Amino acid sequence: MENKLLICDLDGTLLDAKGKIDNDSLKKIKKFCEDGGHFVICTGRMDSDIRYVEQQLGFQGEFRISQNGAVIKNAQDEAVFNESIPSEYIASLNQAIFGMNLRTEVSTMQNRLFPSPRDPENVAEFVDTSIVIENLPEYVLQHAEELMIYLTFGTASDFALIKERIETNLGKDKVGIVQTSPSSLEVFSEKVSKGNAVSFIMKRLAVSRENVYVAGDAESDVSMFQLTDHAYAVREAASDIIQQAGRYQKTVGHIVDEIYSYAKGMN
Repeated sequence: MENKLLICDLDGTLLDAKGKIDNDSLKKIKKFCEDGGHFVICTGRMDSDIRYVEQQLGFQGEFRISQNGAVIKNAQDEAVFNESIPSEYIASLNQAIFGMNLRTEVSTMQNRLFPSPRDPENVAEFVDTSIVIENLPEYVLQHAEELMIYLTFGTASDFALIKERIETNLGKDKVGIVQTSPSSLEVFSEKVSKGNAVSFIMKRLAVSRENVYVAGDAESDVSMFQLTDHAYAVREAASDIIQQAGRYQKTVGHIVDEIYSYAKGMN
């Protein structure tokens, strides 16, 4: 397995709806790593949550991709890549996004910044890195060079209007805009995607396309699917995501089974 790379999203992919990994997948991923395979988690969560999951799983990847590709750290906890939103865009983005009067949070490389405390029932992070900032739009302007992601909560119609406002203020394709769930929208540097992050890792590990396997369940994972012929949608992925992946397996453990099957067939 020394030349094989498995890239895995967290929520809805490696983790089920309750934030748990099934024992079968856990055992098979551990075996894959013990046999020399490269295993990397790639998620929209903060890096602290990846470290938490790795601790619970009992193994550590050579790299960790967080914030949908905006930050990559190695096993020594060094940032080998990070891409913030261009600081000259922040004033226009603030106007377009905060001006909607929706709940908007932002993230830096280390923390999530909130305009007000959240309901404890809605805390999804494993490790709480949040800081409440009383006047978040003003803080963002003063620390523009640190901003990685805007995260806004609303409806599809809200998000369509936000995209229109951003394109009016900045022009098209100046930033990445992705609806990450039915109720959430993220805005980040146009250089950022999970696919770009995976390409970075492939080069670092010198792994070729035919030896890359990726697993995901959402729109933010689609950019990874394009990097390999071994792209899988998993668990409860929507039909359009399955179609874009080209393959489907119920769990990551089943994907590991296929990696071994392919390797055996080539020998």
